[in-house]
Amino acid sequence: MLDPVPDLEFHEGLHRYRWRGEWLAHNVSDVLDVDMTPFKRAMIDKYKDGPDGWAARGTAIHKALELQLLNEPQIVDDKWSPWLDPLLDDSFFKGVETLATEYRVMDRYKSLGGSFDFLIRLKEEGLEPSKQLVILGDLKTVSSKRSLSQRAPATAQLGAYTQLLGNSKPEINVGLCVTIISAPGRIKIVKQDPEECLAAWESSWDRFSAELPDF
Repeated sequence: MLDPVPDLEFHEGLHRYRWRGEWLAHNVSDVLDVDMTPFKRAMIDKYKDGPDGWAARGTAIHKALELQLLNEPQIVDDKWSPWLDPLLDDSFFKGVETLATEYRVMDRYKSLGGSFDFLIRLKEEGLEPSKQLVILGDLKTVSSKRSLSQRAPATAQLGAYTQLLGNSKPEINVGLCVTIISAPGRIKIVKQDPEECLAAWESSWDRFSAELPDF
């Protein structure tokens, strides 16, 4: 398992990061929200809250996957079983070594923090660990199979985490980025080249930083 980035703290209630006692000005979500229309934001907020809202669903399913990757016991509400059964049983997570879950990363020069869902290494017989494929992943949940087909991969988000992880842990070489999309009864796995994700992230950052005040 990776050691945490020294002196980096995440304050969940504020969804903000501190490094060496100083608040970081931005998080990855802030940057990516620059491309979101007011209508899309209103629709997201409309279905967020409540016991069956996407926030509760996402929290429960993310936690279940994290505990499985850490080989820890879990107790999950049965109402999430349609999402969890195909996710936790998928062969994608078989034969892997977990390097990190819910891992905090940062860029001190951008004053930027973020957290990715998981980092795993594909254990390949005959290959030393340094040559095995390292996969950085983000988990998304959707409410229906129809939404599954429409959900875009987290390309720019994964690019952000790849870049920030490289800043924080340069010894880690991400070889594949994946978005896992979990719906009732099935999942979709979108695999992408890290370079594609990095390019998307740089484009998002350029649009975001162009709107920042020039002090």
